Amino acid sequence: MTMTGLDALTPQAVAPDYRSPYALAFETPTEARLAGFDTWPWNDPAAQASIPDTDWYSRSTRTRWGNWGPTQRRYPAPAAALDAETARERVLAVAGALIGLDYQHHHVPAWHPPADWPWKEVRSGRRGPGLDCSNFTGFAYAYALGLHFSTDVAKQAQTHLLPPGDPHAVPGIRVIRGDYDTLVAQLKPADIVFIASKSGEIVHAVLWLGRCGTGPTPTPLILDCGGPGRADADRVGIPAGVRIRPYRRVGWYAQATAHAYRVIPD
Repeated sequence: MTMTGLDALTPQAVAPDYRSPYALAFETPTEARLAGFDTWPWNDPAAQASIPDTDWYSRSTRTRWGNWGPTQRRYPAPAAALDAETARERVLAVAGALIGLDYQHHHVPAWHPPADWPWKEVRSGRRGPGLDCSNFTGFAYAYALGLHFSTDVAKQAQTHLLPPGDPHAVPGIRVIRGDYDTLVAQLKPADIVFIASKSGEIVHAVLWLGRCGTGPTPTPLILDCGGPGRADADRVGIPAGVRIRPYRRVGWYAQATAHAYRVIPD
């Protein structure tokens, strides 16, 4: 079944009663920001993977990829060149279309394994469609701009070290580091922020919203696919999955930030 525009990405929300105090706001022309999404393969959920959808639940797929399911399609770049602001908002438009999708250890948002499929248990306590953090950031950039990061979070965070010609090399990445105020002042919409564990291992990736994220307080916002356990501006727990979350000065995201990527140059 084909759909038009970003309707092809819209998931069934796993926590439909949650009302976020946050929203996305775009400034670039809609026609340019969403150009091409109403054509194949973007308008076809069954085209999201590297293999035909007829093989998504085959024995060979189960043997090869297990609970992760098939890997992501290598989408082409947009047909027309985009200015930096339109490209950034295009990435966030794709990411925002997935709000409500659950957190799962999967590569493809439309992949919905049967009940007897291998499952790596997650904190949300459900099984079904979903993505993890770096598959989410990777999918947003692949779908929007035809840029294909590794979807292993540690490898994605080292993309800037890959040599030209590597299948996951993305040219022109700027690495941004600094304390909270330095980062907030430098970051722009769609920058990827990487979060480290206490041991220094990269364990999470988020998309920076900047001016594209609005809320009741001036706290900066990010968009990621993660587990539950964070509270919004109304002190309500934010459900697991793809959600807008605050980047508080004293919160885990900010205190554990390792570095960030500027993927789209000015």
